[in-house]
Amino acid sequence: MRKHLIVACLLSLISIEHSKSQDSIAVHLEKLKDFTVTLPELTMTAYGVPQSVAQTGRNIWVIPGSLLSRAPAYSIDDLLRFIPGLEIQQRGPQGAQGDLLIRGGTFQQVLVLVDGIRLNDPLTGHFNGYIPVDPLEIDRIEILKGPAAAIWGSEAVGGVIQIFTKTFAKLGDQAKPSIQLGASFGEYRMINGQARLSIQKNKHRFSLSANSRNSDGAPQRGTRGYFNLHTAQAAWQQELPRQWNLRMRTSIDRRSFGAQNFYTGFISDTASESVNTWWSHVQLTKTTRQGQIRLDVSHKQLMDEYRFRPISIPNQNNIGFTQFQAIYQSRDQEKLQYQFGLQAYQRRIRSNDRGDHQIEQGALFSQIRLSPSSQLNLNAGLRLVWDELYGTILIPQLSGSFNQKNHQWRISAGRSFRDADFTERYNNYNKTLVTSGRIGNPSLSPEDSWQAEIGYDWRSNSTFTLHSSFFYRNQRNLIDWITTPYAQMPRPINLSPTGTYALAKNVERVQTEGLEIDLEYRDQLGAGRLQAQAGLLLLNNRTRPGAAGFYLNSHARFLTNGLLLYRLKNWEMSVSGLYKLRNRQTSAPLNSSLTPSYVLINSKIQYDWKERTYSVYLQSDNLLNTRYSDLLGAPMPGRWLSGGIRVIL
Repeated sequence: MRKHLIVACLLSLISIEHSKSQDSIAVHLEKLKDFTVTLPELTMTAYGVPQSVAQTGRNIWVIPGSLLSRAPAYSIDDLLRFIPGLEIQQRGPQGAQGDLLIRGGTFQQVLVLVDGIRLNDPLTGHFNGYIPVDPLEIDRIEILKGPAAAIWGSEAVGGVIQIFTKTFAKLGDQAKPSIQLGASFGEYRMINGQARLSIQKNKHRFSLSANSRNSDGAPQRGTRGYFNLHTAQAAWQQELPRQWNLRMRTSIDRRSFGAQNFYTGFISDTASESVNTWWSHVQLTKTTRQGQIRLDVSHKQLMDEYRFRPISIPNQNNIGFTQFQAIYQSRDQEKLQYQFGLQAYQRRIRSNDRGDHQIEQGALFSQIRLSPSSQLNLNAGLRLVWDELYGTILIPQLSGSFNQKNHQWRISAGRSFRDADFTERYNNYNKTLVTSGRIGNPSLSPEDSWQAEIGYDWRSNSTFTLHSSFFYRNQRNLIDWITTPYAQMPRPINLSPTGTYALAKNVERVQTEGLEIDLEYRDQLGAGRLQAQAGLLLLNNRTRPGAAGFYLNSHARFLTNGLLLYRLKNWEMSVSGLYKLRNRQTSAPLNSSLTPSYVLINSKIQYDWKERTYSVYLQSDNLLNTRYSDLLGAPMPGRWLSGGIRVIL
């Protein structure tokens, strides 16, 4: 079936290409100067069809890539944990591992895209934050809160995080090669370095970039929370005759880190892990007067090795993920805009722990935007998914917005789903004897949910903006790890009758309601300029008695977070902070408990000269020296001091 879908889509695209005249599509992005931009005139694409934020009927944040060099953050998840409404459950510092959560969903229910290609790993959602792109290469990040499965498919339940890179962006005016260099040093023998070279000439652009973060890490129980994280990439864009454009990228991400109690609560756990990823992406586009044709092919190969103790036999997983998509997108018009396309995926695994498996999936999708007036915008999306394990599923999505002067009212509703990853289906599946731990379940059904949202936004000129949303999600078949006695295990072949197990199960029904309020403020303060954002999130999960598992109890019930930047001449100060409140969890073997509430503050002071060509900075992570764990048994470091220098030529 997958081959038939691909052939049909290619034939339709060829027909369109010959029938349309050749002209360029006008999709322009304003240069982002502030740390966040959510103004209605900004064009964004995380919702599929390029349109202004006000036209989507959704709560969306757009962050310029330059914020990574201004905020107290070394990695993407360091930055995202202070974006209103986002929760990051960090297992290690500086991007060693962090789970992305939006609106009370699990870490598997957030879809991560780079230049329109999904990165969610088929092995486990814990790897979704492993972005094989140097932060210097990031142009902007678009964050859509709420479901978008009608456009993007599985995992787009809680929200979508889409990263757009500089090399894949529209060619502009670059007079000379651009060189960016950076180095930082800090406690625990931290040594970081990064570099990027970008060359644009005539109708092509080329970039090379690399990033390395290393530290011995803070002391832990019998080990250290070390990390060695390396990313390198090469990207190229070429304008071709007849309005065609070719973009290519290949990247390598190699990381090793201490993983004590990342996945178990055993006191004997002194785990380490290495994850090596190779990712390649080829994109071909053609613009016409009426729209744009786009073809994408990508392949991701990941090798994961997890060792429970130095003397343990490691779990070794070799994962392949191949994607193809073909999309036709109409020209940005005032009254009507639409897109339709096809996507096909193949996921493969070879593992001494989970066995050898392969799953194929295909989808047809479409989206349309109607603007009957300058105030009213309506969006509708529909996706038909075929999966070889569970057959077909139809995913609709509707949203609308009404704008009047400084006010906007939003409403949206739709269906979303998520299919189980290889860990949930096959964990400890291939071992000879398992005496405890998490056990995969091959019979899992896909998660299925219906969601609705209403929102109100208010903007006072360009100084103050308020976003508010109330959302409700009714979810069936949520996959969670549930403590299950041996007698009730569906596949006891390699299990001990005296063992203690957590089985991956479909929770019958989970209802989630929440309120989020996001604030933005930017104005002159004395001789300087102040920029600030803050968010508040209230969540409530309800499920049948006795069904609560690991994921349902780990997310925040109350979260407030934010970021403040103040610039005065050549000086800039930034402060980020959060407060999190959640359910208490305990571990008898570890004699520890999950931190039910904590305050976290990071700070940075930076001095620039020669029009920001040179910068030096000092940074303090966890300024208050808070002792906390985002995951039971995995303590995060206390206060961590560092400093560095950056050069842009």
